[in-house]
Amino acid sequence: MSTTDRTDQRREAGAADGGRPASRAVRPAPKGAAAAAASDRPRPPAALGWAYAMVIVATLAAIASNVFEIAHQVETGVAGAATTGDLALTIAFCALFGFFAEMLRAGRQWGRVLLTVFTALGLLFTGLGLAGVGGRPIVGALQASLAVISFVTSVVGLVLLFVPSLNRWMAEVREGSRTVSQRMRKAVLTAHVAISVGWLGLVTGMFAMSVAGATTSDAVQQAAMYRTMSLLDEIFLGMTSMFALITGIVVGAGTKWGLLKRRWVAVKFYTTMAVMVLGFSVIHQLILEANELVDRGAPVRGGELDTVGWSMAAAAAVALLSLVFMTAVSTYKPWGLTRRGARPTVPTS
Repeated sequence: MSTTDRTDQRREAGAADGGRPASRAVRPAPKGAAAAAASDRPRPPAALGWAYAMVIVATLAAIASNVFEIAHQVETGVAGAATTGDLALTIAFCALFGFFAEMLRAGRQWGRVLLTVFTALGLLFTGLGLAGVGGRPIVGALQASLAVISFVTSVVGLVLLFVPSLNRWMAEVREGSRTVSQRMRKAVLTAHVAISVGWLGLVTGMFAMSVAGATTSDAVQQAAMYRTMSLLDEIFLGMTSMFALITGIVVGAGTKWGLLKRRWVAVKFYTTMAVMVLGFSVIHQLILEANELVDRGAPVRGGELDTVGWSMAAAAAVALLSLVFMTAVSTYKPWGLTRRGARPTVPTS
């Protein structure tokens, strides 16, 4: 058959379809295609249910421990603005962890990522509390028991989140539900930018106050600086950094960028985690120590307050520079794909 004959046949086929070439004829998918695809979704493995249960138990134990701590503060008369912040954060975490767990059950990869990150952070902070190294002290046998329950179930849940059967199921179902909707992406991105700006402003203020406290010779001014830092740390700083991390993970893992597919996104993610750990385990402890020294009437200059004050200023400077670095990375989006991002995508049947 000649080339002319084949061309004539294609024209005739196009005329039979209403004048359009046959190769361009597109038929709309049946209305029930989405429902049929949902019904064909593979059944989740048993590991998903167990991982879900372990995460929920760990979360409830951690929340109960926090509630007992708040009750202890109220009973001993030390409750204040920081206690209100703790209560608000506890309610927010209860809602968020429930939402992340439901996203895991729906096969959302970003839901599993968020659960993994916050379960790992919970393990770190609970372990520090149990060891008495950092964070808030664990008071009483009941709170210690709840901390142990949260720690053990978190470890079990974290392992179950990545067993082979669950990995295979996530790979099969996540192709059609791995990203968030365009409307939700814009809303979360707006929240992420606004919260990140607030976080940068808070850390800038903390750095300025730490330098003022470390350089002043006025005991009243120094006490005011450190008490203001304590107030900001207890109420705003932890919540701001946590929600900046949450919204950042959703924007990364729930969109085309991916959380670990591009080096600039991965660097932002790990830097955010590092700044959070620095704030909780170093800056928070130094603020507490500085206020204890002020309450004991320690000398403003030439004593232990000098060491604590300059250490706090140095740690705040590191946090501030890290946040500015992340802002620049978000603007320029340097570097290329990671090994995971460069890995070819295998189409699923």
